[in-house]
Amino acid sequence: MRNSELISIKKIIIHHNLDETFIENLESYQLISFVEDDTDKYLPEEQLPVLEQIIRLHFDLKINLEGIDVITHMIQRMENMQQTIQQLENKLKLYE
Repeated sequence: MRNSELISIKKIIIHHNLDETFIENLESYQLISFVEDDTDKYLPEEQLPVLEQIIRLHFDLKINLEGIDVITHMIQRMENMQQTIQQLENKLKLYE
């Protein structure tokens, strides 16, 4: 993975005014996975929208990390079901 596709956790903490323990908790709940090197942790760019959604849920709606874990799993299941529905609709159109 190229460095241009990675965002430093330090920059995210500063930009969103986060506590470092919040980031560590996200990692311990496996809500976000980070890339580590010798000096720092990085967030893959494609995970940034997920992180920002978690930040909004936690700080704006006051949802704890356990609740966020449930919500993110439900969102993932809904997206998977939506993909399945789309695939089935496409197959159905073939027979029409």
